Amino acid sequence: MSSAQGYIVKSVPTPHMKALQLIKEGKKSEALVYINNYLKGNPNDPQMLFWKAKILNDSYISSEKEEGFQLYLTLSDNYPELAEPHNNLGVIFAAQGDYAKAIHYFELALRANPTYSIASENLADLYAQQAANYYKNAVDYDSTNKTARAKLEKINAKPTSPGLLSPPAVTVPTSNSSSSTPSFSPSPSPSTLLNQK
Repeated sequence: MSSAQGYIVKSVPTPHMKALQLIKEGKKSEALVYINNYLKGNPNDPQMLFWKAKILNDSYISSEKEEGFQLYLTLSDNYPELAEPHNNLGVIFAAQGDYAKAIHYFELALRANPTYSIASENLADLYAQQAANYYKNAVDYDSTNKTARAKLEKINAKPTSPGLLSPPAVTVPTSNSSSSTPSFSPSPSPSTLLNQK
């Protein structure tokens, strides 16, 4: 509360602030109900749609995961200037092993926001994993190939950033440096979604 000329002014939270607060408090079911009610009157609000997609995609129920995935696709198509939906689609496709689509969506995220470090890191992690697979093939086919072995060891010695969610959608499980599965990061707090210019 603040005082303006002797009057007490109470700040009223916006619907976006309320939804974000529920998400931050871990009240995802309550947040989803709130968001769905809000979307009845504002069906094209990209911020609320993004949060809904993220909540659904975090679900263990396959139909909810699919709905979250479809929402990300819709956001990607309807709001190509927003990097976060593209990034999260890239993470989903990487978790499914569809690296061509993952690369496509990470590149779309970077086209939308060239300074989006999460998408840059995810794309680099994916390329590093692909390189490791090819170096491993080279060593498997020719065990005397010392340069391929050295490069493979160098890639495996570099830790990757841990993913925040679990497969098969918007996430890839955390992996250690010797694992054959890279880790990818979904977009962070959705509160940054519309703070782009």
